[in-house]
Amino acid sequence: MGSACGILAITFYTQGLFAGPVTEEFGWSRGQFFLGFTIMQMMGLLTAPTIGSIVDRIGPRRVGIAGLIGHAAMYVALSLNTGSVVLFYLTFAGLAVCAAGTLPITWTTVINGWFHDNRGLAIGMTMAGIGIAAVLAPPYVQYLITSFGWRAAYLGIGLTALAISLPVVLLLFRMPAEPGADEPAPATAQNWGLTRAEALRTYRFWALGLALLVITLTVIGIIPNFVPFLLDSGMPPAQAAEIAAIMGVAVIVGRLSAGFLVDRIWAPAVAAAFFTMPILAMLIMANLTPTPGIAVAAAIFLGLAAGAELDLLAFLTSRYFGVSHYGAIFGGIYAFFTVGSGLAPLIYARTFDLLGTYRPMLMAAATFLAVAICLLLSLGRYPNPLDRTRG
Repeated sequence: MGSACGILAITFYTQGLFAGPVTEEFGWSRGQFFLGFTIMQMMGLLTAPTIGSIVDRIGPRRVGIAGLIGHAAMYVALSLNTGSVVLFYLTFAGLAVCAAGTLPITWTTVINGWFHDNRGLAIGMTMAGIGIAAVLAPPYVQYLITSFGWRAAYLGIGLTALAISLPVVLLLFRMPAEPGADEPAPATAQNWGLTRAEALRTYRFWALGLALLVITLTVIGIIPNFVPFLLDSGMPPAQAAEIAAIMGVAVIVGRLSAGFLVDRIWAPAVAAAFFTMPILAMLIMANLTPTPGIAVAAAIFLGLAAGAELDLLAFLTSRYFGVSHYGAIFGGIYAFFTVGSGLAPLIYARTFDLLGTYRPMLMAAATFLAVAICLLLSLGRYPNPLDRTRG
């Protein structure tokens, strides 16, 4: 429920629906609108590492509760905008800060505390909440926009997310009890880990971060622009929202299947298979007329990859760097995600503003995604959990 109702799920899978109504009312360009999203994500350079360290220090429970409340408050603020683009950008910056506690760092820290042998599947099940939001949120937001306007939609989605998630998190979200706290536990596969300073000195940290940056620029960047892409092709808004919901189903499948597979197969190989699919989707979108059937195929390919991305990031972080300082290290790697996901929607939108088409960006994205796959395959074997000196 936390992952379904936080900043990553709600903002990623609904902003494309707000782009048209907001820009039409205020006379903004599509690039101006998505700059707010970019500001929010770029703030993650500061908020992600910081929130990771805070989670390690005070625990994920209080961080998650505060983040859910802050997330709802900022969506209420978005609904009150009367045409100030500066206020729009400031609100998205506030969203990055106030909702930082709803990032995957918080939810996956608890999973790492409870699971080891089937950690990949447990992460996949937890992060499937984002897929659930991707299925349910777009039609809900489209209904609110059509029936009551975009302001009511911002207000409604923010308060609904809080009402659904907060009671569950208050009742059920906690770390397992720590046994024998009198002295440090011996190093085991369950509790080993590099410090963030040690991780920063390894090739794997930077290779994983760079691969994530490229994947985010290419795959995640198109998701907020997917509905506008369909609308530009002449598809009715209701049908575009339905296809976006299909992408959400694919996200759920991608999360669960990737989680299941990485518990059994070397995770970089699983990643290579999943990230080959969006290359096909981008080539289809760039070179074929987007009929409903083609749009559904592209949505499925993109959804499977988007579903696998953060699951793989969390799993690879815990396997290559351990769990004792997981929050701090994951926060550092997640910063690459925030940069990519912040720039990518704006790059796609600016490309459309300048050229009137997404095709050049789609072709470039397919090429760079192949480079990211090579970086993931270069990570090598998982390190020995009892040897903290191996990177």
